[in-house]
Amino acid sequence: MRRSKETFKFTSEMGARLRELRLKAGVTQQELAVLMGRQGKGNAFLISRFENGHVPYPSFGFVADYLRACKASFTDIADLLNAYTSQPTVIEQRGYRRVQSLARKLSASVAKAVENYDHRVTRAKSKPEPVRTRLKHARAYATAQEAQRRLNRLIEEELSVAGVKPASLEAAWTRVYARKLYRLLSHSKDEHKLKPKLEELERWAVEIGIGSLPVLATLRDHICALTDQQP
Repeated sequence: MRRSKETFKFTSEMGARLRELRLKAGVTQQELAVLMGRQGKGNAFLISRFENGHVPYPSFGFVADYLRACKASFTDIADLLNAYTSQPTVIEQRGYRRVQSLARKLSASVAKAVENYDHRVTRAKSKPEPVRTRLKHARAYATAQEAQRRLNRLIEEELSVAGVKPASLEAAWTRVYARKLYRLLSHSKDEHKLKPKLEELERWAVEIGIGSLPVLATLRDHICALTDQQP
């Protein structure tokens, strides 16, 4: 089976720990090879390479025999092994890198939102998502965030053009109206189901006293154009 570069490798740090255990046991590399039952000429050299981290994929049995010969146990290297096993899975790491690659192409604010979303969703999953699925969700979230920011800019620009004070009650309700309208138009493409919801929204605007504001008609036109551009 072909090994991935992201899978376990025996590091020089682990080799150094085992060397310490050998020295603590008071045996040379040649003596250790004999204690391990490996008496060939090249075994002392193999142990030297092993201790220097130059044997990236030693067998489990080789490590066990080394520890046994030093009268040590896996407990003596448990912290190093746990540091590896506590890392995210290979699939999670790959997904993270793909999302990071996506984030680098986005604006700073959207990138941060996407990274937070990805972290939150990944942490909530009991099993890692396939990389493509995770990236698909991140892209969809990025698209939604970018659209939301375009909407917010549009609202503020139109309020400014209309001369509505940003801190006024009319401005606050207009923002609510615009976001409600955007959600309706974005989430429902069925005109028969959409029509009564839009009528209800217009009645709500009248009831709270913003139905006659000219800026609402302008926002309706712009928001319709904005949602028409969405896939």
